[in-house]
Amino acid sequence: MKILISGYYGFENTGDDAVLECIVAGLKEKGIYDVTVLSNAPYVTSSKYGVKSINRNSFKDIFNAIKNADVIISGGGSLIQDVTSSKSLWYYLSIIFLGILLRKKVYIVGQGIGPIHRRYNKVLASFLLKRVDMITVRDEDSLSVLKELNIDKNVILAADPVVNLNVCSDERIEKILKDEGIDKNRYIVVCTREWGNNELSRVELAKAIDAISMKYNLEVVFLPFYYKKDELESQKVANYLKSPYKIVRGKYEPNEILGIIKKCSLLIGVRLHSLIFALVALVPFIGISYDPKIDGFLKSVDSKIFKIDKFSSDEIANYAESILNHRDKFIENLKIHLKSLRELSKNNFVYLKNNDDEV
Repeated sequence: MKILISGYYGFENTGDDAVLECIVAGLKEKGIYDVTVLSNAPYVTSSKYGVKSINRNSFKDIFNAIKNADVIISGGGSLIQDVTSSKSLWYYLSIIFLGILLRKKVYIVGQGIGPIHRRYNKVLASFLLKRVDMITVRDEDSLSVLKELNIDKNVILAADPVVNLNVCSDERIEKILKDEGIDKNRYIVVCTREWGNNELSRVELAKAIDAISMKYNLEVVFLPFYYKKDELESQKVANYLKSPYKIVRGKYEPNEILGIIKKCSLLIGVRLHSLIFALVALVPFIGISYDPKIDGFLKSVDSKIFKIDKFSSDEIANYAESILNHRDKFIENLKIHLKSLRELSKNNFVYLKNNDDEV
């Protein structure tokens, strides 16, 4: 069986790279190795994941790849939404449309669906998604969005594929921490991202980080998930800090980023996959939401939701105190949710038969 995967790949975004890694691993577990990925950096993607890869911006290459594939997978991530832009949504829907047009099996896998704000985008998404063979989503909120689009057939609740990510070796983690000058086991990780120009949110986040760092004697480590792009936002927050801090500058693979998180005492994350990484690492975390996809994840693990434009530093600091003062209980709760989500994640591959080339 020949599979073509479409997603936001080849952009040096740790979360999306981890999604691809876990989808490819899941396919290989099912005995499927003939995989092609649409990527912004085909050579890098091919060498990293042992797959074929083509330029996601070449219509000719995309058309030929779809024509030669048996199955089209759209996912994971948040592809079916128009918050980023209508152009982004149309790109991913066009891949789905070509798959349907060329009579291929088309599956939406492990995605967070929505929000879709514009009426014509809703109509287009509804028309095409009703015609795919199966949709697996990573949270209950995505099910609600699909229901609003009048899509309720061939829809299955699953989980983000990243819940199955493996961590690198302890030796590799220790080398990374040494290279970055980080004192292992005595640091708090902050994973932020640009969202508007809300200076007040940066100030409040910095105050909260200072309060937690000083109370528990923890070093502050900013960990960019989008290579280079998140460094700028990290620095903007860090400029308001009184505590000493470090910004991780190296370029690391998802399993290495997971290793850095594994050794920290607490993670504060604005990026969705930083929170999922913390869950996988069984590290206490606090999520600050700028998007419904983060709300959906935090709900799924019974975690408190802080809105990026509404939280106060005292609220974050107090919540951190309640977590760290009852750390063992919090981690036991994480173990329960991780086990549940890993079980659900198997639904991302229910359309495939073990060690078989049939769909």
